Amino acid sequence: MSFMFAEKKSVLFVLGACLLWAIDLLVRYPVTLKLGYVHIIFLESLLAFLFVTPWLFKNSKKVCSAFSKQTILLFVFLGGVGMTIAGYLSTVSIQQATPGTFSFFQMFQPIIVICLAHLFLREKFENMYIYWGLWVMLSAVLMYSQDLELMFTNESGINLPGVFIAFGTTIIWGLCTVAAKKLLQTQTPMALVAFRAIFAFLFAGVFLIFQKEAIPWDLLIEWEFIWRFVFMGPVAGVLSMYLYYSGMKNMALGKVSFIELSFPAFGMTLSALYTFEQLTILQTLGAASFFIFIAILFFAPSSLRKS
Repeated sequence: MSFMFAEKKSVLFVLGACLLWAIDLLVRYPVTLKLGYVHIIFLESLLAFLFVTPWLFKNSKKVCSAFSKQTILLFVFLGGVGMTIAGYLSTVSIQQATPGTFSFFQMFQPIIVICLAHLFLREKFENMYIYWGLWVMLSAVLMYSQDLELMFTNESGINLPGVFIAFGTTIIWGLCTVAAKKLLQTQTPMALVAFRAIFAFLFAGVFLIFQKEAIPWDLLIEWEFIWRFVFMGPVAGVLSMYLYYSGMKNMALGKVSFIELSFPAFGMTLSALYTFEQLTILQTLGAASFFIFIAILFFAPSSLRKS
């Protein structure tokens, strides 16, 4: 009984993180029209770093005493590669293809995570994952039917570079999920959040050095940008990741990766509400199917424990 309660709590944590990420898309979009990605990732990682600094001063000795070379490398990959480099690649992919096309390929992430978790963490592969995967893929095809139609009917053909970058980013984020689970065996969720912010800030600083354009500080003193960056850094960058890692700590990665896909579903729904655009029948059916899937995962008894 206690396991079921802890698992449901973990599901809610991951869903809460995904909802914050979806809101972040709406908050972030106006900023992307004025600032380049390098500037955005540097500023939001700077705010996230400043936000976690008090915790770092208080707990750094305790956390660092348990460090190993593997731990440091995993933190570097989580923050520098997963947040900064993969974030840059996702922006390039969205610009070359469409946001919907990029999100569609994110739906393949559970397959990647399940295989990697079985390979590196020895997590048990459940037969139920096959049925879940088919359900999620069908929901994804319905949700992103318009974007897929545009991709296949485009006169210039399918943008293969954008597709390959999208799939490559999916693989990187899948590896980040496995790296985070590995780190949670010895580290707390807050430690992952803090050191992820540190290495994201360091990598973003290197990117900034090679950026030709200077940061437009005159824009950043406007309240419109201040509150958005406060949300993007401390809220979407720190709070959401704390919820995500806290939920991940007590769940099998296969289940986490499926629940994590509620992020694009939330994003598409909130975007439609924000812009007052009507979803097509197929999109509505896809989103409804996916949320039914999440409800079943939440309320049904689960046997998905780590082997």
